[in-house]
Order: sequence, then structure tokens, then C-alpha cells
Amino acid sequence: MRVKSQQGGNSSTSSYRAICQRCRSIAREDRYQATCPRCGGNLDFEYSLKRERERLPDDSMWRYRAVLPVRPESEAVTLGEGCTPLQKSRSKSRCDIYLKNECLNPTGSHKDRALSIGLTKAREFGYGTVMLYSDGSAALSSAAYAAQAQCRNITVMPSDTPDFRAVPLAFYNSIILRYQGPNAEALAWVNSACRTLGLFETTTYRRANPFQQEGPKTIGLEIFEQLGRVPDWIAVPLGGGGTLAGIWRAFVDLKSTGEAMQLPRMVGVLPDGYARLALALERGIRSREDLEALEVPAAPTTIQVKIAMTNPPDGIEALEAIRESHGQLLFATDPETVEAQRALGGREGIYAEASAAAAWVGVEKLIAANAVGEGETVVAVITGSGFREVQTASDFARLSIVTVTPADGLSTVERILRMGS
Repeated sequence: MRVKSQQGGNSSTSSYRAICQRCRSIAREDRYQATCPRCGGNLDFEYSLKRERERLPDDSMWRYRAVLPVRPESEAVTLGEGCTPLQKSRSKSRCDIYLKNECLNPTGSHKDRALSIGLTKAREFGYGTVMLYSDGSAALSSAAYAAQAQCRNITVMPSDTPDFRAVPLAFYNSIILRYQGPNAEALAWVNSACRTLGLFETTTYRRANPFQQEGPKTIGLEIFEQLGRVPDWIAVPLGGGGTLAGIWRAFVDLKSTGEAMQLPRMVGVLPDGYARLALALERGIRSREDLEALEVPAAPTTIQVKIAMTNPPDGIEALEAIRESHGQLLFATDPETVEAQRALGGREGIYAEASAAAAWVGVEKLIAANAVGEGETVVAVITGSGFREVQTASDFARLSIVTVTPADGLSTVERILRMGS
């Protein structure tokens, strides 16, 4: 995204152009095109920014509509996503730690930002049915926003998806399909099916839907506004790569317009054993084809299911952000994420799913390695609520439950209180 800043206007809506990153062709705005029709390259966006600099009144991410790829006349499909808290951590440290709590989005994750744009564009382009491949946060979000937009939603899931993840989709009236085959094959099949059948794809990676990939950018814009400055570090759970890349784009554009004077260092946190991006960073790989061709060890199973992607579709963009920001890739083991869940819940009041708690693992490892200087600011993006993954977490929770009766209840509580004093 590039912003052409024009100060002094009153409009808070956007005027944008979709431009191919490769050949610089301009795509048509009246027709849904996920990639460049001329060369097949990824689409990026340019905006003519016309807005006053005072606080916009919207109580959602749509306060940043001026830099979102929607037409001025389009009615946003919104459930109140965005404007999530940035809370100061209670952790004692030589640096300042903040938590961007994306758990408080309508369906409990940061994906609501992308799908709000996605369904707005689906309706803008005249589509009545959307389809995606996901068994996690994007599936739930697409179903919810499709319901709000009065569109039909088709969710394609891996064949081994546990039933408890499909239950909420049924209440949103989503059609559920189970795909028999590997993830990479399923992604390609859904993309092809959408093109063949004339469906709007809401899978959350840039080549499937570049419009909704602008959603994560609003996380960065909010962090800047809430903190009042650019943080020194931002730690993000890294699955497909689009969220980290989107947050980075926000700060690049803030610097290009003169609103920010520096850039943060981006840290992507991966499940332990998911080595493709780390190997690509080490070897200097810069193309999607070379990234996919890398031979890497088989990835282990993990409870960090939302970021367990063996071949991240937006991995190249994430790697570019890490390189340009002089950031890092870190790894989180399952036991480390469980301990991070306990720390976030017991100390911060945030019940995060394991995949989201990986950001906290990243912060702890940065501090332990003395990478963060004294007085520097670190933001951990907590991407999703643990309340959606209770069944997964139940295998790792340390439950301490005592049965009491009216006869012994008071004495039991008194004994517990003495233990804690």
C-alpha cells in the first residue's frame, strides 16, 4: 500500500487504485480481480488520502476507511471490529510491554478485520455466495460476516477438523464441506472452484483476496494511535504471514506521510519445528516459487493449530517485513505456549488460545536474549481468544477443584486462604 497524502480535505472515505506489484498495471475497480489480469502478479493498493487529522468518530476499524480499498458509496459490513485495547502488561521488566488484545473482536480474533472488508467487497461486487478454506478463525469470521451481509457462506475444512470447530459455523448457517487431501491442494481447489463457479473467495491470503488483506493494517494504525508513538518491537504469531506483513505496511505508510519518524522491528513467532520461513530467511529467498520449492523437515503436530502452516501463502511478504525492519523469527514450543496462556490469563486477565499466546513467548525470548534495550517498548499482538479453543486447552489445564459441603466449606476456604498468605 502507498498513500498519497493530501492534507485539508473533509472526506473520510477512500479513493484507491489496485496496482500489480509486478508489471504495475492498474486493475479495474468495477470487477473482482484477485490477481493482475495481465501477468498474474499480486495486487497492491494506492490511496488518495483526504482526511482531517483529528480523531475520527467511528468506534471500529472503519475509522480508517480512508485507507481501505472500498468505494465511497459502499456500506461497510461491520459487527464492530477493531478499536481493541492496547493494555500495559503487569509483567516486571526493564522494558515497557503492551498487549494488543485482538480477543475482543466480535468473533474473538483479528480475522474479523479482514472479513469485514471481504464481505463489504463481496456485496460491493454483487456476489451472493462466498467460500473459503479454513478450519479456524477465518472460517468463523467469514460465516459471521456473511450472515451480517446476508450472503451464503461455504466453509471448506480439512477432513480431520474436530467437530467442535464446526459447531459455531452451523449456527451461522454456513455450509460445511470436508476436503479429502493436503492443505496446499485444498487451497488451490477452493481458489479454482471460486473462479469457475463465480464465487467470492474469502480465504485470507493475498492471492485469494487482496482487498481483505488490508484489514491487518488497521492493527498497526491503532497501535500507533493508542501508544502515541511507534513501538520499538512488535511480536506477532506467524501463520500465513499476512497479519505481520499488514501491520508492517501500516507503519511504512505512516512514515511515508511524515506521521511517524521511525519504524518498529517486526518479530514473527512460529510453532517449533515449522522451519520453512527460517530457512528461507537464512538463504535469502525472495520469491514465492522458491519458498514453496524448499525441502524442509516434516512439521510436527502442535496445539498451535491456527499458525501451524507448513507453506505460508503470504510468507514472502512476512519475510520482506522482517528483513526490512531488521526483525527476527522465533519459535514457540507447545509447553511454552501453555505457560504463556497461564501467564496471560493469571496476570493480565486475557484468556488467549495457544496460537495467540505464541506472541508472548516471543516477547519473553527477546527479553531473555537481551535483544530489547532498557526502556524500549514491545507490543505483543494477542490474536485470538482461548474461549473458542477450550476443548483443545482442556488437555493441558491444571485444574484444582475441591469438593465442599455446608459442614466443611468454610474451613476449606480458610485453609486455602492461609496457604496463599
